[in-house]
Amino acid sequence: MNLEEMIPPYLAGQLTPTEKARFEAELSGNAALRAEVEHLREFWEALDTLPKEQPSAAMRARFYQKLNELTKTPQPKAPGWFSKWNLRPIQQFGLGLVLFTMGIFVGHAVDSSRVSLQIAQLHDEVRSMRQTVALSLLDRQSANARLEGVSWGSQVERPDREVSTALLTALNHDANVNVRLSSVDALEGLAGDPAIRSALVDSIPTQESPLVQIALIDALVQIHDTAASVELVKISRDPAYNPNVRQRAGWGIQKLQ
Repeated sequence: MNLEEMIPPYLAGQLTPTEKARFEAELSGNAALRAEVEHLREFWEALDTLPKEQPSAAMRARFYQKLNELTKTPQPKAPGWFSKWNLRPIQQFGLGLVLFTMGIFVGHAVDSSRVSLQIAQLHDEVRSMRQTVALSLLDRQSANARLEGVSWGSQVERPDREVSTALLTALNHDANVNVRLSSVDALEGLAGDPAIRSALVDSIPTQESPLVQIALIDALVQIHDTAASVELVKISRDPAYNPNVRQRAGWGIQKLQ
């Protein structure tokens, strides 16, 4: 068994003591292998955190569309041990993608340049998986599921417009205050996009919760969006706003100056 083939049983704790010692010895001195193992471990451990709700028809369609985009080839029938795990649909997709990415490394020896290319491909596939899971969970009826979706969305490196739009929709329209607050944090991480910064400013007057309004002001200060000062001045002078929000707006103006 070569090193790449040892990754699944290593993560599952199925290596013999001798095999484990050999693998970990190689792992300590092989940065590429170590990065590969850590990326796969993250999703291996995250599978059990997903909610138990059944996906909608639209969510199923999105999963299969993304899966087809990733593979571009017919998928082999799952082995018997896979079907016995009785995983939920999202977990099946996540584990299937993990196994697919592992398969890239199995069955042949690779030189360092090929390893670098395959790791880059793995990064892209992980990013795509995170986006798919985030979008699917944000479509759920459960507030807890939507919170989990926001969390997955915040982990996406360079998210596409569909993810940022979904997070903005959660911020402006979700019925749950906690989901909206979590969306503020996620969008703060995307504030390198001028459109996101502008959307955060525009969201303040639409919010009914003072907590969310204050969170938005704090986010604008954190990203040092000086263009937000004009809106904050209006808020600080408008008696229609909660006194705490007006006070926080005044604080924000001072920080941005």
